[in-house]
Amino acid sequence: MSVTYRDIVGVDKKRQLVDLDYARTVCGKPGFYVYDEKFHSILGLCPTLTCLETRDYRFAHEAGVYHKETNSIYFTSNYSSGNSIKLYRVHCESYKVEELDHYEVLQANGACQHKGNILYCAQGDHTHPSSLMEVNPITGETETLINNFYGREFSSINDVVVHHETGDIWFTDPTYGFEQGFRKEPDLPNQVYRFNPETGELCVVADQFDMCNGLCFSHDYTKMYVTDTGAVKMNKEAGSFMHNPQHPSVIYEYDVVDQRRLFNKRVFAFCDDGIPDGIKCDIHGNVYSGCGHGIHVWNPDGVLLGKIITGEVCANFCFSASGMWIFSEFHLFLCHLDAKGALVNIECY
Repeated sequence: MSVTYRDIVGVDKKRQLVDLDYARTVCGKPGFYVYDEKFHSILGLCPTLTCLETRDYRFAHEAGVYHKETNSIYFTSNYSSGNSIKLYRVHCESYKVEELDHYEVLQANGACQHKGNILYCAQGDHTHPSSLMEVNPITGETETLINNFYGREFSSINDVVVHHETGDIWFTDPTYGFEQGFRKEPDLPNQVYRFNPETGELCVVADQFDMCNGLCFSHDYTKMYVTDTGAVKMNKEAGSFMHNPQHPSVIYEYDVVDQRRLFNKRVFAFCDDGIPDGIKCDIHGNVYSGCGHGIHVWNPDGVLLGKIITGEVCANFCFSASGMWIFSEFHLFLCHLDAKGALVNIECY
């Protein structure tokens, strides 16, 4: 049975700065929390947050890609010890959730649309390298686009985006596969890569992360945002994690130079709740990220505008004409609001 939330709560920003109890509990229930009046233009007059599906395992975790021909959203489950990550799609009208059988795509995580297909980050396992794998949603055909950096295996490719003006594919490669226990010891640092599938050109474009994770371009491709989720790391043994508040839980902003390089790394925003995982922009340049218990939204200057709280960890989300689809581990949400994703007519609608 679906449950819909409509509460819009105005946050007293001055009070939260001097009242710890208020600051810690103000976002305690599912709904919409306004930190800046401009958030109302994102929400619209009657925003709703509906839980469409609930399961007893973490079926709704990552990816989030709209595919026009099937009118469906493609997403992936979370990894649990001994159980492989599953691939799913949900139909945008019937809301039917269907498990997909693409066994070649091992331990999939992030994904994006590429030439009408779904491009998955296949993290691999102890015997298969991590790779970018393209799946045709209609025929089921799969193709490996890349699985190594000049002979050195990627650690566990995590998230991927396409620069739709150049065709280049940009992706992050942290070590979460090893830390979760299904990948071998890393042979490369945590880095961001740019790959041209037409020429085979492959370059490192950013490094010096604790744990690079999500990435996205600004609406005009002049900026790139990369999340660093180093606050969540392995605790002594693979599969056991701990949260260290002294480590990064931050979004970095870069200038995109000549459509191929990243310069001027700086802090864009710090996540006050959990870690910033998946990240996307809307058509006005506002930045959204899946954080501790929902989606946090900042303006282009890094000012927090508001939060969409589901009450559970939200690793990722995506836009479509239906609204914002939110993957909240045990729950799948659909949020109706006025905001439109930056990739209008490319990946969103």
